[in-house]
Amino acid sequence: MPGTTNDPPSNRTDLKIWQQNLRKSQGAWEHLLRNLNPKKFDIACIQEPYLNPVKLANASNLGRCWDVIYPSNHHASPDRTQTIILINKHLSKNKWHAININSPDVMAIELLGLFGKVHIYNVYNPCDHDSVLHFMERHMNTEHTV
Repeated sequence: MPGTTNDPPSNRTDLKIWQQNLRKSQGAWEHLLRNLNPKKFDIACIQEPYLNPVKLANASNLGRCWDVIYPSNHHASPDRTQTIILINKHLSKNKWHAININSPDVMAIELLGLFGKVHIYNVYNPCDHDSVLHFMERHMNTEHTV
């Protein structure tokens, strides 16, 4: 029956998102990879991802099922990356794209479908200041005036 969580993502009418803060832990990253079922989840929004010594999120089985999306400025300052998004390869690349946001703490994608257009934001909000909240407020105000 279409719409059940056991159907492949391409046959479902819902969207399943996994969200987790990994606290830059390799053990948490490995646990996520073992448990992030590509037949159940479409998107994973990760805060404080574990990045390998060359500052990439990788694993031998990651590329088979997931596209890794980094913040727009990741390659300029990879040590500051606080968010990544994993997108299930079952979602057509013609139906989504990354939104350019100049922040290591915030990233977003735009999805297109029968429902119209939706933006999904992945936000790392440090507990010692609220600058990311102010950044998001400015960004959202700019988005609505465009």
